[in-house]
Amino acid sequence: MSEIFTVTDLGPYKPPTPSENGHRPEALTSWQPIDLAPIVAGIRAGEIVGPTPELMPRTDGPCLLYPGEIHSLAGEPESGKGWITLAAVSPTLDTDAVLYLDFEDTPASIIGRLLALDTAPVAIVERFVYVRPSDPFTAGALCSLLDARPYALAVIDGLSEAYALLGLDPYSNADAAKFLAQLPRPIAERGAAVLEIDHVVKSKETRGRYALGAQHKLAGIAAAYSADVIKTPSRTAAGMVKVKVEKDRHGHVRSHAHGGVIALAHITPEDSGERVSVTLDPPDDSTTDAGEFRPTALMGKVSQYVEGEPGASLNAIRRNVPGKSEYKDIALRRLIEEGFLERRPEGRGYGHYIVAAFTDEPQVTP
Repeated sequence: MSEIFTVTDLGPYKPPTPSENGHRPEALTSWQPIDLAPIVAGIRAGEIVGPTPELMPRTDGPCLLYPGEIHSLAGEPESGKGWITLAAVSPTLDTDAVLYLDFEDTPASIIGRLLALDTAPVAIVERFVYVRPSDPFTAGALCSLLDARPYALAVIDGLSEAYALLGLDPYSNADAAKFLAQLPRPIAERGAAVLEIDHVVKSKETRGRYALGAQHKLAGIAAAYSADVIKTPSRTAAGMVKVKVEKDRHGHVRSHAHGGVIALAHITPEDSGERVSVTLDPPDDSTTDAGEFRPTALMGKVSQYVEGEPGASLNAIRRNVPGKSEYKDIALRRLIEEGFLERRPEGRGYGHYIVAAFTDEPQVTP
């Protein structure tokens, strides 16, 4: 059983006071053993259950965010993580309040995106609590926000800037633990699903599962996701982003993933960007077991062209195979990786040659 149950009724820690004979009390308040009998009975009766995801739904139903837990969504700049986040905020505002702590953008930008997502203006005014911190952090200011009303969802946008405002180093594991204790954890303890929007290191080879900074960023949260651009969205062109599960402590999200991919985010502008639709669709045949995008139709076209033009260069493939160059480059890379084509040095460049007839199924390397 992977669910974690947190006892929250023990109260805050208070330093012990010496007794008359100078000895400490037998046990500290927060170090007393917890009576497990009510928890065992509650679980067996079905009255106590572990957290299950309820926010940020995929189009077929499964959700990605757990109430009362901390999550992260990390990606490169312009990877669509802001649109994906606001697409979760918008439907939440229909009934519940959302807290948005913005450390790197502007209110006009965020509200403009919410309106483009067809969020009701009255819902934004009444239930969207937007804060743009620029002063040094104080626990009192956060408590005032949390005491004002309950939140179903809380977004922390711009972790590097948030760390700086708290005087913390994002590359320090000790400071990562302090950050969790000071900002996201108090919000999650009030019942909100907390989503941190973070950056990744530039090098994909050294990135691993982690966002930019200390490893403890990943250790201290319940679920982590990465956003990997397949096609960059713009104001006039639709884009697609692969969302992968990097961590899922409770296991409910990962059970719906395919090769680590939990969703394909389609970001589609309309009316010159005045309106935007964002959908989180389940992975389909365009993802392999390794979670990589696999444009099979274009792979077939590239393979056919190379078969008829042995030694074709990359530029020749781009010019003569119908489709977008961005997707054609992916198709060519996948064909080489899966053993259907090979690339040989020729002159100052490379030529491409058929190794095996292309099929929709990836080649199995012995």
